Amino acid sequence: MHEHLSALANPNSLPRRLMHTRDIVVIGASLGGIEALTGLVQQLPADFAASILVVQHTSEHSPAVLAQILTNRGPLQAINAEDGIQPRHGRIYVAPPDRHLLLTEGGIRVVFGPRENRSRPAIDPLFRTAAANYRSRVVGVVLTGLLSDGAAGLGAVERCGGLALVQEPGSAAFPDMPRHALAATKAARQVALPELGQLLAKLVREQAPEPPPVPEAIRIEVQLTERAMKSDNWHEVPSTSTDFTCPECSGAIRKVDDNGVTRFRCRVGHAYTGDDLMAAKNDRVEEALWVALQTLQERAQMLEVMAGDDRGRGWERSAGTLEVRAKEAHGHAEQLREFIARIEA
Repeated sequence: MHEHLSALANPNSLPRRLMHTRDIVVIGASLGGIEALTGLVQQLPADFAASILVVQHTSEHSPAVLAQILTNRGPLQAINAEDGIQPRHGRIYVAPPDRHLLLTEGGIRVVFGPRENRSRPAIDPLFRTAAANYRSRVVGVVLTGLLSDGAAGLGAVERCGGLALVQEPGSAAFPDMPRHALAATKAARQVALPELGQLLAKLVREQAPEPPPVPEAIRIEVQLTERAMKSDNWHEVPSTSTDFTCPECSGAIRKVDDNGVTRFRCRVGHAYTGDDLMAAKNDRVEEALWVALQTLQERAQMLEVMAGDDRGRGWERSAGTLEVRAKEAHGHAEQLREFIARIEA
């Protein structure tokens, strides 16, 4: 047992028989993922020869119950990951709500870092750190979900010598993430969910090939992720400036060309794929429109209150002017409401 724990913590000192097994499985899922994950863990054997780390997109206020659900549905024990622990074979580590899950040379990290792809926990940070630190020992799996979190991370797994698996889009409740993951990789294997557990049980017992060097861009980005993206380091990521601002912090955004996959990252570390940046900008437009509608309605109501006060003082002319302005504000608010309804339709 102690040999295994130290092996994961320091891959450079591994005995040969441990260095060449694919004993780390990282899994990312979003919408529809709980059903997919419970279906997967039912297929795994009790002597599963790898550690499993899972990121399931959740809201920050979600109860941390996924680990218990997975424990109840399969033979492996699942726990909520804790910062600083060492992963063990045959155990599942689940990212807690509102925290990123990373796998570093020193073991598991659970951190409150900047959102990536509008998510915390996000899939890309786990995949990227596991890929850079454990290389060909890693098997990355992208399951069902919307948009494209996990695509760049799975590409990093592949480029660092690991294996890339993707839930066959036709068997996914929401095929966006699998499709984007396939587009971001060169040799990812499509697997129907009912066949995934048996395949993983086989792969984790295979010898892993000698890994290629970690690409410099991935190495730098992993360092920044593990250091919580210090502001004086962000220009080290190979990137170009843009005219865009971050939807979350309004900071400047740089464009990162990640082996053909376009991503965007701001100074403090918020990161997006193109699809996620567009979705975030759409959210900001909607928020701005609703704020404008609320402001117009409040303005109309204030004008009505002021008109009533002036009429009570006998200032009929002023009251009439204020009532006209209130009616105009109500009209503008109604026009904006109709516009918002057309956008949503």
